[in-house]
Amino acid sequence: MPGDGSPPGGLGRSAIRLLDRVDDAALPPVGRVLESVAGRLAGARDRPRARLRRGWAARGGPYVDGDGPPPPGRASVITGRALEAIGRLLVLGLVVLIVVGAVTTMLRGADPSGSHAPGPGPGNAPAGPVEPTVTVGPAVGESPATYAAEAAAKLDGLTRAAPDADLYAVVSLAGYRTPDEMLQIFTAYRTLEVFFGVPPDGAVMAATVRDPVADLTAAFDSEADAADTRAHSATDPAEAEHARQEATALRARCGCLFGAVVRAPAARLVDLGHIEGVRVVDPAPPGISPETVRFLPLQPDPR
Repeated sequence: MPGDGSPPGGLGRSAIRLLDRVDDAALPPVGRVLESVAGRLAGARDRPRARLRRGWAARGGPYVDGDGPPPPGRASVITGRALEAIGRLLVLGLVVLIVVGAVTTMLRGADPSGSHAPGPGPGNAPAGPVEPTVTVGPAVGESPATYAAEAAAKLDGLTRAAPDADLYAVVSLAGYRTPDEMLQIFTAYRTLEVFFGVPPDGAVMAATVRDPVADLTAAFDSEADAADTRAHSATDPAEAEHARQEATALRARCGCLFGAVVRAPAARLVDLGHIEGVRVVDPAPPGISPETVRFLPLQPDPR
């Protein structure tokens, strides 16, 4: 760089000197090989045309056998220049291969794994599950009343700033609902995930939702099958009976749903909070990807 003691364009001159060295070292042997090949081709070419050379010299005068080969003319000069040009092209190709190999080695050294961070877009999806980095829901030890007030204030602020902005939110219900009741509450909202568990103390389960009716049915049936498996493998009679009761309740489409993750404009999330049976609507930060969020609904109070 100017001012650091090195002349401008030092890198370019170094590359040129490198090319000259390779050229000087590689051109003579390449030229000898090409001249040998050309000589053999010329000998093979001259044999069937001997009669033409006996009739005329290179400069147009009479030429007969015994006078030696015809003097070099324009064809010889052109051949020499062509061989030199071909030799230089081969040397240049060799230099290009060396430079490309060096650059590739440098790049691999900078990133030994050869991988790059994926970018956004369909062709650049992450190779494995994304670990959530944000939690949306009640904090450990936080009272339900405090959590509900903080969530309402957050949603109000986002609505004032951008009422039409699409947001993800975790919705906590005031009590347990059947699949039909859940569908009625969220009929006008895009539901992405649901949370359920057999009350009063069943394990909390979650299911991804694309088709609300089909996916809710499949989720309940799947968990019922898992409960049956636990009942058959349990050695404790009380544990086995508890698992059988859970399986029966799930197959009967019990009132087990208590939360959901939805996506809607901020103003419509406010409207959702006014629907009977909805306890809390807690929005995620704007612009965040749902794969990076751990949504935690507030479970209903024990009966």
